[in-house]
Amino acid sequence: MLARLDRATRAAVPAASIAALLLVSLVPWIGDRAAPALAVTAVHYWAGRRPDLVPAPYVFAVGLTHDSVADAPFGLMALAYLFVLGAARSQRFLVVGQPFAVGWAVFAVIAFTANVIIWTGASLYYSAMLPIGAPVAVLLLTVLTYPAVAGGLAVLDAAALKRRA
Repeated sequence: MLARLDRATRAAVPAASIAALLLVSLVPWIGDRAAPALAVTAVHYWAGRRPDLVPAPYVFAVGLTHDSVADAPFGLMALAYLFVLGAARSQRFLVVGQPFAVGWAVFAVIAFTANVIIWTGASLYYSAMLPIGAPVAVLLLTVLTYPAVAGGLAVLDAAALKRRA
C-alpha cells in the first residue's frame, strides 16, 4: 500500500511542478512587466524526459487555467501548451544524448513557435495586429531562464522520480 502511494506521489511530481511554475509566472511578481513562461519550460522539460507522466488532457487543463487567470482568449494558451507538448515529444530524438546547448536550442525554436501561435491567435481574436514587444520580451525571458528552470527540474527529476524506494 505504501509502495503504491509512493509511486503515485512520485508520478505526480511533473504535474505539480508544471502547476507550480504556472502560478509563479502568473503572479504579478514584477509588476505589469513581462514574465518568463515558466510552465512552457516545464511542459517542454517533462514531455522530453517523462512523456508518460504528462498527459495531454492535463496540459490542456493547464492551458485553460492560464487562459482563465490571465484573461486570454479561451483556449489559446491550451493550444500553445499542447503544441509545446507535441513538439517536445516528437523532437526527443534530437536532444537525447546531446549536449545541453542542443536541447536549449530546440527549446528556443519550440518556444518561438508557441509565441507565434499565441500572438497570431490573439491578433485574430481581437481583429488587430497586436504589438510584438511584450511577446518578444516573454520569449527572451523564457529562453534565458531555461537553463535555471530545466536545471531545477532535473534536480527534482533525479530526487523524486529516479530514486528507488
